[in-house]
Amino acid sequence: MSDLLENHLAKKQEQTNPSTSQSTNLHTVPSGSSHNIINDIGTDLKEMSASSSASHSQEEQTEKMSSDIHTLSVSDRSEGNQNININSEENSIQNNSSSGSKKRNARKKERLKKLQIHSPNESNQDFKPEAIQTAPPVPTQNGINSLQNFFLKQVAPLYANTSSSYLENLAHHPQLHLMQSMQLREMFLHYQFASSAPNTPLMQQAHGSNSHNFVNSAFAYQHPPKYFQNAMQHPLLSKTFVNANHCNMHQSSSFHPMTKSNSFSNSQETKTNNSPRTQRKQKKQDNKDNDVKKFNPYISLEEVELGLQNNTLLEGVLRINPKQFQHSYVSSTDRSEQDVLIDGIKNRNRALEGDVVIVQYIDSESEENTDSNEDNKQKRGKVVFIKEKVHTRSCIGKLKLMPDKNRQRALFVPRDHRIPRLNIPFTNWPDNFYQDSKSYENTLFSAKIIDWFDVRFALGKLVCNIGESGDMQTETKAILAQTDLDITPFGPEVRHLYPRLDYTIPEEEKNIREDCRKLCIFSIDPANCRDIDDAVSCKKLDNGNYEIGVHISDVAHFLTENTILDEKVAEKATTIYLVEKAYHMLPDDMCMLCSLFPGVDKLAFSIFWEVTESGIVINHRFAKTIIHSCCQLAYEHAQAVLECKENAEDNFPEIYNGFNYQDVYQTIKILGKLSAIFRKNRFEGGALRIDQPKVSFHLSPVNGLPDSFCIYQSQESHQLIEEFMLLANMTVAKRIYDDHPQLAVLRCHPTPSIFMLRQLAKSLKPMGIDLEISSAGDLHRSLLSYAGPDSEDRGKGMVLNMLCAKPMTRAKYFCAGGQSEEDFHHYALNVPLYTHFTSPIRRYADIMVHRLLAASLNYRDLPKWDVDKVSMITAQCNKQKYNAKKAGELSTELYTLKYIELNSPLVTEAVVVEVKEKYIDVIIVAMGLNRRIFFNNDFPGDYKCIKNDAGIKLSKMELTWNAIEDLPTITQVIEVFSILQVEMHKGDDMVKVETKLVRPK
Repeated sequence: MSDLLENHLAKKQEQTNPSTSQSTNLHTVPSGSSHNIINDIGTDLKEMSASSSASHSQEEQTEKMSSDIHTLSVSDRSEGNQNININSEENSIQNNSSSGSKKRNARKKERLKKLQIHSPNESNQDFKPEAIQTAPPVPTQNGINSLQNFFLKQVAPLYANTSSSYLENLAHHPQLHLMQSMQLREMFLHYQFASSAPNTPLMQQAHGSNSHNFVNSAFAYQHPPKYFQNAMQHPLLSKTFVNANHCNMHQSSSFHPMTKSNSFSNSQETKTNNSPRTQRKQKKQDNKDNDVKKFNPYISLEEVELGLQNNTLLEGVLRINPKQFQHSYVSSTDRSEQDVLIDGIKNRNRALEGDVVIVQYIDSESEENTDSNEDNKQKRGKVVFIKEKVHTRSCIGKLKLMPDKNRQRALFVPRDHRIPRLNIPFTNWPDNFYQDSKSYENTLFSAKIIDWFDVRFALGKLVCNIGESGDMQTETKAILAQTDLDITPFGPEVRHLYPRLDYTIPEEEKNIREDCRKLCIFSIDPANCRDIDDAVSCKKLDNGNYEIGVHISDVAHFLTENTILDEKVAEKATTIYLVEKAYHMLPDDMCMLCSLFPGVDKLAFSIFWEVTESGIVINHRFAKTIIHSCCQLAYEHAQAVLECKENAEDNFPEIYNGFNYQDVYQTIKILGKLSAIFRKNRFEGGALRIDQPKVSFHLSPVNGLPDSFCIYQSQESHQLIEEFMLLANMTVAKRIYDDHPQLAVLRCHPTPSIFMLRQLAKSLKPMGIDLEISSAGDLHRSLLSYAGPDSEDRGKGMVLNMLCAKPMTRAKYFCAGGQSEEDFHHYALNVPLYTHFTSPIRRYADIMVHRLLAASLNYRDLPKWDVDKVSMITAQCNKQKYNAKKAGELSTELYTLKYIELNSPLVTEAVVVEVKEKYIDVIIVAMGLNRRIFFNNDFPGDYKCIKNDAGIKLSKMELTWNAIEDLPTITQVIEVFSILQVEMHKGDDMVKVETKLVRPK
């Protein structure tokens, strides 16, 4: 048979007519090498026929297996060459017995006819194949063949949905061998046999054949050596196959081509172990397993609209528990009801954190929901549609090989466990990854989800190499990538769109603005602040009242609407504040231009109130102004004045514009007195404040690492500025809504989960803590005695603030014309209308508000906006504000962990938040850091959780510490609010800190 194939190949090489619709740049391989390939196959077939003694039933089984094999025809042609074409549909081996039966000879002739090869007794006739099957054109890029496209468009579809039997035959197909020999020869002649490429038999074959010159090699010059190193690991090139349908680390299986010694034994084993009943049973089990692994299809838009109308479906924002990613939640429309639990990744149906989803209620009974009270049963649901994909589908993590050393796919493990693990195809691996995967163990990559059809894994691709884990710059880059924040600086293309720093106010601008340069105006900000948005002033009127002024930088005057700069700023939407650096929303020199530095004339947008000595606001007015700040104060300077410290004047900064220390001193005193009245009236009017601890670091000027830290304390100087900024925002909100009821950019704070608040109040009541949750004001007043400024138990205050913050929702910007008026309310401030006006240098929403207010005062025409446009801008502002806040928190945590590493082991005080069966949650009091302490086999003693039916917060953990050396056995009881000593030290990963209890003395 090998002779026949050789003759057939010789005839094909003599022909010059093309057999494909498009020629390639591949050149011919000498007939000797082709003869070797095909002759080997012919020899294999003869040896297998001679050695076989299988029964007729074995033949039928073999033929049945062969009939499932599809026809493979890969066409590669160069000058003067046309690939052979062999259809290997019927490739069974007949038992060549001594009887020489006519039936078997007839069967043999029939197979030879199907292979389009004439038997010896027909060799004198013209060879005319019935039909020649050709491959589609070889994909090209600008006339050059692309190896990647070749695999994606020709090779991959041939075996994507086939069985391993098909690939076993494919691996021995002579046409494939010939094609590979030609390609490999070109590749290795150009790259001198890259040392990291696997040494497969095909390589040896290509290398061992006679040398030839190949000019203008398309495949070789199109891709770098790194690509070929990975490409050579492809199962078709390395003769290794891993079933693409089993793309996970548990069920991936390696394939090795059948050899002449085991082909029949495999066939016999298949027959023995796969009876029809067994096959049906296995197929049923496979279908069941596939149903578990696959997601349910989404419903149609028509079904979504109908379900929302009849209240059978729920729309909401998905929240995934970061500590238990199997559990996610969507808030009910009625905030007095319990959130809907979505249990399991399959029920989450490819939705990720922050996505707007449509949820269908499902009935599910569980051991936890045995309460006879229907109101206390957990509502459950499943995602049936994703209305808006808010999550970017990007993540940060590490790449590792599959446990079975899979050559097709590697495993990407995200740091955020709420994101699924990803399968990364070999074509996207980094350089030399398979041979040297250990060198990538500590490398952080950014990856993106491409598709997600298996519950266990998603299909992804690597976006970029972030750097080595543990390096502070790399970790910061990872935080920015993880939160999808763009810190690309502005280019020269926008420089002409705003003035330079030597800008002087033109006379025509002075003529239309109110001149406030003679007022005692100053700013109060953090000591290291460079973005000075606001300044304040106070002037006593002839009638004994005060004129209080809040002056905000007029950024909108310099940022022209609908320019490329305006679009870029709107996309950034907010300044990003990390521990070591701020990434500005505006160009850096524009920030300097707009900041209200002392000693220079600046443009401002001002609000003035006439206020009595008792803190009653008589009236207000707005104006665009020119100001000249006399002093840039830090909070510490203002606090020293308010506390009447003797050295306050000694530490005071330079004062400009003809004013002196006494002028500034008197103004601070008056503003402090009035702000205290405003604050008192505001909380008596029903406002709520929940303080969350904020850590501030001092970084070493030598290496930029944290050498000390402190917890931010809200002092009177902070409250002074806070009260006047709140008053300004509320005053502007009313004006722009009155003048622009459809386009007003407002900010609301939705009502918290009343269900969660009720559950919290119920659990705290047995502990002697009574929470009033009927309104924001009631909640604030009930917290004062436990978490107020006069509370002595700082740890208990931290715990209560954290517990009360959990039911709260996020405040958000919105367009007044796109939301019903009943949703305008701001829960925490307890006001009907609120907006942001006072920080236009760092928030784009404030710039929008400035433009509306300027139109109200006839400083400009009414913006040509519509509700949809404003709604899109507010949605972007909400997204960016949340991401920037998250990045700031992650940056603070990063530097906290770094501080712990530098001072490890760090022993400090912690307060217990919650007691569970095998762990406790604590807050590190000095840092405000949440930690979880597990009790496992490493604990030097025994532990037991004692549950209390009277309330979940009454559960206790009883510890028995073993006796060691001179220390006797000791019993420790831990409950909520207990103060503990803990020891922290750095874990294996940069983002991990190991926390354990310290033995009590």
